[in-house]
Amino acid sequence: MESKFSALRWALEMTQFWKLALPDKRFPVDVEAIATEVSRARFPKDPLKGIEGGNLPGFEGALYPLGNPRDGWGIIYNNAGVAPGRKRFTIAHEFGHYLAHRHTLPPEGVKCDSKAIIRRDGAGIEKEADEFAAYLLMPYDDFKQHIPPSKKPSIDDLIACADRYGVSLIAATLRWLEYTERRAVFVVSRDGGALWAKSSEPAFKSGRFLRTAKETYMLPDAALAARDEFDSQGRATAIHPPGVWFPEETEEMTIRSKTYDLSLTLLFLPREFRYAAVIQSDLMDTFERMTSRS
Repeated sequence: MESKFSALRWALEMTQFWKLALPDKRFPVDVEAIATEVSRARFPKDPLKGIEGGNLPGFEGALYPLGNPRDGWGIIYNNAGVAPGRKRFTIAHEFGHYLAHRHTLPPEGVKCDSKAIIRRDGAGIEKEADEFAAYLLMPYDDFKQHIPPSKKPSIDDLIACADRYGVSLIAATLRWLEYTERRAVFVVSRDGGALWAKSSEPAFKSGRFLRTAKETYMLPDAALAARDEFDSQGRATAIHPPGVWFPEETEEMTIRSKTYDLSLTLLFLPREFRYAAVIQSDLMDTFERMTSRS
């Protein structure tokens, strides 16, 4: 049975499948089991035949055809010094490509780099595969129960969600940023320079974002990550006066990732007004409730 479902529609389908299959052991999602079982049951003539890790210089994962003529597909993901959470997200991303895009891919398949998978900053089918992975692994309905849209989370709150869903702290933070009503900016840096940054919608609409695409954004001298002063757990917090990060008071929470030699910084800005974000998460919540009744 073939389908023209979008990647996001497939994510909703897989979420309902997993919820019904293992209601008491829903998280973290065993994406390898879902991918293998679903492909064999629904696409027996074009299944996923293997999911393997390897040392992949220059990219994070790939979906590639097997056989000539093709009689199946394989997924490979980078496992060289990579944490389990990143592996899970990469596999889910490639599974999204398999479900939604395999019939339109070039003969060699598709390779996906860190910009698409880690930063979730891809375009076209990469963006669609990212949305699939995020929704499958971290459904909005469940995430919002742990961190409501109006809540200002602590680092521990976000770590707890990362552990619950079996993903990286970066992936969990990016997911929270998609639906929060808070003005917040997430910054990933190394050696005093921001590699990339992401603002919540309320922050972005109020002009609070960092430009990192064309050149390195050097952190303010007073920034915790720039000072490299952390406690025994690799954490630091501070409230900065106007003019340090932005022209208004900014609360900074930073945690050091020794695994990837990165500093992860979350900046909170005052709530100037109540922001009711009408974004995709709300539409997906409604859609999920509708599909669960069907």
